[in-house]
Amino acid sequence: KSLLKYQCADAIFAGISRKDLEDELSIALVNHQISKLKVAWKSGKPFMDGKTPKYGETDTDELYSLVNSYTVLDFAYEISSRDSQISTKDLDEAARNLVMTEDFTLMSSLSKHAKKAISHYKDTELAVLVANKRVNDFKRSLRLRVTSDMDSLATQAWIEHQDLRNEGALEKIPNFEELFAQKSIPEVLERSVKD
Repeated sequence: KSLLKYQCADAIFAGISRKDLEDELSIALVNHQISKLKVAWKSGKPFMDGKTPKYGETDTDELYSLVNSYTVLDFAYEISSRDSQISTKDLDEAARNLVMTEDFTLMSSLSKHAKKAISHYKDTELAVLVANKRVNDFKRSLRLRVTSDMDSLATQAWIEHQDLRNEGALEKIPNFEELFAQKSIPEVLERSVKD
């Protein structure tokens, strides 16, 4: 019953306000974007293994990921540049530190950006997106722990059931890359033109 209340879109919609849905989803979007950069920097490997979308490729996860990471960096640079004590040559390091430390101002700015990206969804659609996020969180936590085969069968059936319900409700559930990118391109271009 607790999984039903926590991972079922209908129960989520009935028990949580739109603001709470937006907050949960926007924080998850931001954490996802920040963690990609942190993992790349900590590993010392090029972001996305140095891959870039091919000419003419649009609406791909690679393109969204690249645009979103640029958006995070753009926000970090913009915040760093406001500090008059940071010289121009130190902006790279300052922006990186904001990302690595998950600076409050950066996280808040990115969260506002993410909320704009999901603002066009109806309450019921937001509930489906949150349910999908929670099911994916559940899947991730299951991969990190040992479970018996008997538990796995029931758990897997529950996950498949929820996945089908969520997909049926929205037809296509946009992934975190697509959701975040919906607002990234116009905002980044607008800021670039101002500079």
